[in-house]
Amino acid sequence: MQEPRPETLIDPVCGMSVDVAKAEAVGLLLEHDGRTWAFCGRGCRRSFVDDPPEYIATAEAAAADPSIAPAGPVVIDAGMRRWYESCSCCLSEAYPDVKAALDAEQAALGAAHHH
Repeated sequence: MQEPRPETLIDPVCGMSVDVAKAEAVGLLLEHDGRTWAFCGRGCRRSFVDDPPEYIATAEAAAADPSIAPAGPVVIDAGMRRWYESCSCCLSEAYPDVKAALDAEQAALGAAHHH
């Protein structure tokens, strides 16, 4: 007998909690090695498909030890930048300060390029 499906799953790429029904409706659920993964957006799904073992390892580690889940000041790393590029709207829901910082950075870069 199959386990009842959870209502939310953690996106293995960005760590966000994803509504399973909504993800399924827009094609953001993925079966991999007998497990169902849910993604907040296409960018995260694409990252996972490119390198599932890396994200599965991260997800397993976070599940085993919640203390390594991101907490405190958020570091704007390559992952955050990819997230900003692929789906800044859901980044702003999770980390409004990061979105604001990256918006400001983009604006500054844009201004610098016009000189």
